[in-house]
Amino acid sequence: MWKWIVCLLVCACSVQPAVADIYKYVNDDGVVVYSDIPMSDDAAVVIRSRSYSGETKAGWKERLFENISRYTPIVERVAEEYRVDPDLIRAIITVESNWHPAAVSPKGAMGLMQLMPFTARALSVHDPYDPEENIAGGIRYFRMLLDLFKGDLKKALAAYNAGPTRVKKKVFFSERSETGRYVKKVLAIYGGEDRFRYQPLDRRLSPGPIYKLVLEDGTLLFTDTPLNFVGGQF
Repeated sequence: MWKWIVCLLVCACSVQPAVADIYKYVNDDGVVVYSDIPMSDDAAVVIRSRSYSGETKAGWKERLFENISRYTPIVERVAEEYRVDPDLIRAIITVESNWHPAAVSPKGAMGLMQLMPFTARALSVHDPYDPEENIAGGIRYFRMLLDLFKGDLKKALAAYNAGPTRVKKKVFFSERSETGRYVKKVLAIYGGEDRFRYQPLDRRLSPGPIYKLVLEDGTLLFTDTPLNFVGGQF
């Protein structure tokens, strides 16, 4: 069911793939969006590429489904390892990048799961545009946020969008705010908060040292995954 929902979604984030026609349009929230797919009838071409010039809506939908089919096995494998529902990760990717591995936001977030440069380095993601690295890093990060907020899905999603420090300080995100809309969209695609079941990791399955991760906003997270940038053994 989630597959056809993907086609109807208008992402709130701006994406800028490496090679494609770039379209400009205003989404339902009044945000100017740049995308390599004509996601509305009044989208205007602002950059034209020979590679995808003249691509039809049927063409970009086909390319979208190709990406979903290509990257879903990675999502399912890594999500199972970290005991996160793969449908939830698919919903996050849909809202974050609409399944474009070369997506870049105006703030510099990169790839399918839109990792910020600092976060990517902290998670040992050497190439954030590599789908496997990006998905693995994004799922590890989201798993840490779920643990940080003791399985509170809305807080974990808000932290993924706005940073865990703001959520820990109990900043209120209205439904009209960027973060409020983000959480609402992810949950709508996922099928609602009620279907989520928090599954704590069984540390016996991954014995070893625990590492401390310092995020860009100063938040401390702990993981059993070695981190090469700012991580240190705890």
